[in-house]
Amino acid sequence: MNVFDFKSLINIGDAIASDLNKAGVKDLKEMTKLGTEEIFFRHFQAQGGWKKGMCSCWLYVIEGAITNTKWNEIPSKRKKELCEYVKKVRESFSPK
Repeated sequence: MNVFDFKSLINIGDAIASDLNKAGVKDLKEMTKLGTEEIFFRHFQAQGGWKKGMCSCWLYVIEGAITNTKWNEIPSKRKKELCEYVKKVRESFSPK
């Protein structure tokens, strides 16, 4: 069984590659099918909930890998959507 080398994608280093493996993501084709938000949610679940350091930058990296775009060149509108998604996830799992 071949393991996909996520580090071959733009923006992806050791830590994010490890996160993707832990979240059960198999390859770029699956990343594209799932989309950035679903991948983040799987990562969130694999981590056992909200952890320090979880932020929209993680989503920018994934979005860039899917679209073959440097993370800092993601369009502003899409960055805003990703920030809003992270905020909703964080709020929905924060103790009340």
